[in-house]
Amino acid sequence: MDKVIAIIGPTAVGKTSLSFFLAEKLHTELISGDAYQIYKKMNIGTAKPTAEELHRYTHHLIDIIDPSGTYSAAAFCYMAGQAIQQLNAKGAIPVLVGGTGLYVQSLLEGFHFDGPKSSEAMRERARERIARSTREDLAAYIRKNTDWQPVDWNELFCNTHRLVRLLCAIEGQKGAAFVHTDKEKEPLYDAYVIGLRLPREVLYKRINQRVDDMLANGWITEVISLLENGISADCQSMKAIGYEEITAYLNHRLTFEEMAERIKIRTRHFAKRQLTWYKRMPYIHWYEKEHYASEEELAHSVITDIETYWKWNV
Repeated sequence: MDKVIAIIGPTAVGKTSLSFFLAEKLHTELISGDAYQIYKKMNIGTAKPTAEELHRYTHHLIDIIDPSGTYSAAAFCYMAGQAIQQLNAKGAIPVLVGGTGLYVQSLLEGFHFDGPKSSEAMRERARERIARSTREDLAAYIRKNTDWQPVDWNELFCNTHRLVRLLCAIEGQKGAAFVHTDKEKEPLYDAYVIGLRLPREVLYKRINQRVDDMLANGWITEVISLLENGISADCQSMKAIGYEEITAYLNHRLTFEEMAERIKIRTRHFAKRQLTWYKRMPYIHWYEKEHYASEEELAHSVITDIETYWKWNV
């Protein structure tokens, strides 16, 4: 069974810095488990590693899709699986740096994605239903036709692309099979899953500061460039946190202060949903970051635990 190390946790908790330490210590490569870092030219708002960091550490699933394209958990699982297999064949254990709970859980637990194909007419009817329905009406319609209860409805409603696909599946009488969560009898990988946590007030302070830093470092210019290069605000990529709000600011629907505050609120809500999602994954080894004096101390503790888990010395 192929091995993989995964680092998960809420946004802004510090997954990237730990991943760099592990990449150096284990002489391995990194795989992004983020739903938006896959897109080219979306660097600041997705908290993508810098050009220097991307050069220093080999990354997979970053900067390989145009912002006008689409991405899904199924595509992620296929590409990440290929990278894990190739690296294990070379004797390396890759480090998956997660951010999107569905993606990471789907990969590790072997979810099947067998959603039916849909026509443009079906997709248009789905978009029309979304436009004329309240969230409460949509939730009732989905429950009635799928017996499905997501952990967080808001996460589904914010992912318009996935919501359209789900409504198309329901129209095709295959709503319940849209995403099969029946898993393989055994986990697909021998995985050591690291979970990072911080006290809520500390995490929220980090989130607020990171948003301020992103805006100061050119996030608005990044969005302007995307729009000027023909990337529609309706693209899946532009649904990432902050890009919608900055677009609204550029169109004079929000003030700068309103835009910044909405991004912070949305990011904090996302962090809360991430932690809720991870409750589905009881195999996570949690590390409370406030218990460590430094990032280096945390990293050494993680390495020691990995050595114990696989009974070898790094």
